[in-house]
Amino acid sequence: MTEWTENGADWARNAPVFATNNEFEWGGRTWPYPDVWVTEQRCEPTAERTGRMCVGHYTPDTDPDGGDALYYGGGYYDEGMACMGEGEHEKRIMCFQAAELLYLHASNLGNPFGDLCLGYVYSYDRCEGSYWGGERPFDPEGHALAHFGAAARAGIPEACYKYGDLLRDGRGCDANFDEAYLWFSRAWESADEERASVLGSVALRLGQAHEMGEGCRQGFDVARDWYERSVTWLSVAVREGDSWYRGALRRAEAGLARCKQELSGKY
Repeated sequence: MTEWTENGADWARNAPVFATNNEFEWGGRTWPYPDVWVTEQRCEPTAERTGRMCVGHYTPDTDPDGGDALYYGGGYYDEGMACMGEGEHEKRIMCFQAAELLYLHASNLGNPFGDLCLGYVYSYDRCEGSYWGGERPFDPEGHALAHFGAAARAGIPEACYKYGDLLRDGRGCDANFDEAYLWFSRAWESADEERASVLGSVALRLGQAHEMGEGCRQGFDVARDWYERSVTWLSVAVREGDSWYRGALRRAEAGLARCKQELSGKY
């Protein structure tokens, strides 16, 4: 990959999305995953060049807390999410494959945010079945459950509610409303300083649980209060630019309207 590193030469801009040396020994240790040559898009691709340049060489021996792996992995994940145009499907998958590999490094180094990020990769099947070193057939929901669970047990509120989602819906496991509600509650208890999107998402799930009586006492009054919290926080998130949460905000508003109608007795 040295021919694709940043050196100012125009000919260097023909790197792949990412590459590995398949080297598993660094810093006197044997690692379960190879090093990663990290690249970025620097100009528009042409028929002759990809327009990418190598910007880093990731090895776990210089990343004791997994922070670098999360940084590079996040860059690839965001790039993959932006690949929506015609002809970008292969690039999209490769970006998510690079993100998965880097997040695996972070998880292996003991960083629970690596597990949180892997949960997203697997729960949305970002790599469409083409995962790093996974068994065949690969079970993305089972892996999502394992990694969200690890991050939840480490106390990450976002992971707690995502883990609860899988338990509630029976994805990667048998459905368990009681256990799901427990994790939604833990997410709220530990989410005081979290982003508005997380607070609103957790409140939405607690509202839904109390409206339906799933894992807790059914009560439209309690559900209404949770939905009100959810609408407040998700409105903040959307105003601050988290457009992904518009759908969740609409669900919270609809839930709030249903509960108010039930409590008023007017149909």
